[in-house]
Amino acid sequence: QVLDGQDTHEEHRLLDALKRVSVQHADLRWTSEFPRSYRAFKKLIKKVKRWKRHGRWKWNSIASTSSYRKEKLLEFFRSYDTTEDILTFLRLVVAIWICSHAKQYEPRIPGLDRRYSLKDWCFQHVTPSRQYADHVMMTALAEALEVPLRVEQLNGGPAQDIYTVPGPGVPRVSVTLLYTGNHYDVLYPHAPPTESSSQQTS
Repeated sequence: QVLDGQDTHEEHRLLDALKRVSVQHADLRWTSEFPRSYRAFKKLIKKVKRWKRHGRWKWNSIASTSSYRKEKLLEFFRSYDTTEDILTFLRLVVAIWICSHAKQYEPRIPGLDRRYSLKDWCFQHVTPSRQYADHVMMTALAEALEVPLRVEQLNGGPAQDIYTVPGPGVPRVSVTLLYTGNHYDVLYPHAPPTESSSQQTS
């Protein structure tokens, strides 16, 4: 959705939201990989903005411009190190948000006590790589980034909305997830048929 946008409002909004998370990280006084991974995420946003500028003058059609941007995004994520930095950053964003809103999140996490704090839980279940995200973590990420999530159930249960009230001026960019019973997958909207293919089938 961000790549298909003709402006860069969403990119700037994301960076503004993450500035607030950066302040929260400083308040927590954690020693973590946040500064380095934050730079990696900002690098991605800058590249997206550059792909948009480049695509506008390089290609004549909207379809070609969109294809160019998506190819550049796939190329960016083909590097494991790059992908790992972005995922590390998002995991840290979740942990920072949860620990910065302890009163809101502590009741949702069983087993916490004086010997096992919210921070302990985050560093055991949120920040390590290749850990499945649960509903609590997805809620924290949606709230931190101010991106509404809609969750569809694989077993046909009722759909669930996570963070449905964006702040003033927040665009309605949203993400749909499929909950499979133990983790979440991204659901992409079905691409509309191109004009040429619709002519061929009519």
